Amino acid sequence: MREPVFLLALAMAAGTVLMIVKTIATAFQRAGSRSDLAQLKEQLQLHAAALDEAENSLAHQSSQIAELQERLDFTERLLAQGRDRSALGPGENIR
Repeated sequence: MREPVFLLALAMAAGTVLMIVKTIATAFQRAGSRSDLAQLKEQLQLHAAALDEAENSLAHQSSQIAELQERLDFTERLLAQGRDRSALGPGENIR
């Protein structure tokens, strides 16, 4: 082979090898990125589950507060009725 042809063939082979190495390196880098994405996805799912749990807890607490408010209103009405009766005094005996 003549020297220019040999150098051209060598340059083409080196270029091909570099392209293959670059492709392999990119594949490994993407695999690392995919594992990072998988970790982020897992963390997102954990946060979503925690958020759902917090929403359920808040809904439960809200219903408990509503029930307590109803009980408080009922107790206030009972106390008001007791005060009204004592303020009236004893009734007249009708015979």
